[in-house]
Amino acid sequence: MISDNEKFNMQVKPNSAFLNELKSKLPEFFDREGNFDLDKFKGQLKEHNINELSDGYQLNFIGKDYARRQAGEMPSTVIVTDEEQNNGEGKASKNLFFTGDNLEVLRHLQASYANKIDVIYIDPPYNTGNDDFVYPDNFEYSDEKLKEMFGMDDEQVERLKSIQGKSSHSSWLSFMYPRLVLAKNLLSQSGVIFVSIDNNELTNLKMIMDSIYGEVNYIDTLIWKGKGGGQDSSGFVKTYESILCYAHDSSMFEVASYYERENLDGYNFYDEKRKLKYKRQLARKWGANARREDRPNLFFAVKAPDGTDVYPHLPDGTDGNWRHSKDRLQFEIQNGDFEFVKDKEGNWILYQKIFASANGKKEKKFTNMIEDIPSGSGSKELKNLFERIEYFSYPKPTSLIKRLISMVDDEGIIMDFFAGSSTTADAVMQLNAEDGGNRKFIMVQLPEKTYTVNSDGKEVPTKGGKAAYEAGFKSIDEISRER
Repeated sequence: MISDNEKFNMQVKPNSAFLNELKSKLPEFFDREGNFDLDKFKGQLKEHNINELSDGYQLNFIGKDYARRQAGEMPSTVIVTDEEQNNGEGKASKNLFFTGDNLEVLRHLQASYANKIDVIYIDPPYNTGNDDFVYPDNFEYSDEKLKEMFGMDDEQVERLKSIQGKSSHSSWLSFMYPRLVLAKNLLSQSGVIFVSIDNNELTNLKMIMDSIYGEVNYIDTLIWKGKGGGQDSSGFVKTYESILCYAHDSSMFEVASYYERENLDGYNFYDEKRKLKYKRQLARKWGANARREDRPNLFFAVKAPDGTDVYPHLPDGTDGNWRHSKDRLQFEIQNGDFEFVKDKEGNWILYQKIFASANGKKEKKFTNMIEDIPSGSGSKELKNLFERIEYFSYPKPTSLIKRLISMVDDEGIIMDFFAGSSTTADAVMQLNAEDGGNRKFIMVQLPEKTYTVNSDGKEVPTKGGKAAYEAGFKSIDEISRER
């Protein structure tokens, strides 16, 4: 018997997902039967320069129509709950962990979690052209069905099928495209997605993200200088990775500030009026551009408490300049932000008061360069959890994911559909414990086996799965859930 979803999937076209999204945003351009009224839409565009739409460019790759069709399909599986987990350690959990193909899980989540995910972080398989990534999806349709669905000829069908089992740009893009489309549908209006990537697919990922999320919703490319790096064949040592950041709606996305404990060394003075410690900074400039001729408008006299004129003279006696304009400096002196102090020779020196924060924490802004988180810390964390055994070669450190998550808020749902070792889940739980937040997570991990079965039926550990297999983990998701 064919299920309703399977019947639906038989009717899906490459643009079905796009039309569904368009219908939710612009319902006035659809008739009662659900058909898009192209003439009406063109009429609305006539006020603008529609030539710009035809003169643009887009990323094309083998398998794009197939990938677009995948994004519009309904799930053809069912979700089976893990009763032992749900009645045991996971009984009171508000978090979700899915073991399975993340594309199928993303389809399942469209109904219940559309526009409800606040942060998505993924570290997808990189496509280095080696064994790191091999296109895993199967083309379940016959050649004749592919021709019918996509209007292909024999040569085009062969080209499409050629990407299966290969580490090509087209295979990687065909793999990522439907997953990124479905992920966008899950993001809340103020939601954001972070995607880690290296240089092999950075350019292609940027273009495919622009096409799905819109260039206007591109926030920035974060640079994580966490890698030590060995000498590469190109001659340059690779010392960084990129993290692309896109919002569902950039007009609603706002990066939160964060706080660090303030170093109070040097705050040796106390302001009785403000009840705050402070340190002194010379009100005149020093170093480059500190001479009067550099900024003559910043050379003027201010009155000391005894009426003496005080000028911004340099240590050698020549004329310098103040750091602030005349009106601003006079106002801030009256406001108590500056003070006059006599030196050993009895000359008045003007200092600015640099106040410490009232709560001992300093507000800071996030930057697009992350330099203080070493990549090796991720491996150390896992080794400490799993009896010094290394199951993953390059796991992301929780401190990196915590940094990304904390850019947004201390509430909401965090999702990672390439869970790997569950660094993201660990980071969510740590961050909640540290700041009292109420974040929840959804993790998805493919049950990728740590072994193969040879011709005589014997299990043989895979190249990268030997340590995990010998420790009793038959698949990657088991490590992820254990963590």
